[in-house]
Amino acid sequence: MSEKIPLYVVIRVDEFESASGDELITIKEILPTLEEAVAEVERLNKLQEGKRCHYFWRLGRYFPQGRAKELDESSSDLE
Repeated sequence: MSEKIPLYVVIRVDEFESASGDELITIKEILPTLEEAVAEVERLNKLQEGKRCHYFWRLGRYFPQGRAKELDESSSDLE
């Protein structure tokens, strides 16, 4: 199984309508700890208050070696 490193993704949702009517979603930054992500989300939401955007965080995983080997191994089990 590949090594995976937890990380915290700070995401911004812009609440304006684009030509297609969709909201815009942007990955703002990726941080190594939950504490940093929570603090950054709080800071950004205060800074941007009333500007029709909202920040939140989500847990992500980084696979430094990629996942190709893991996927190859799992597909060989099916044969």
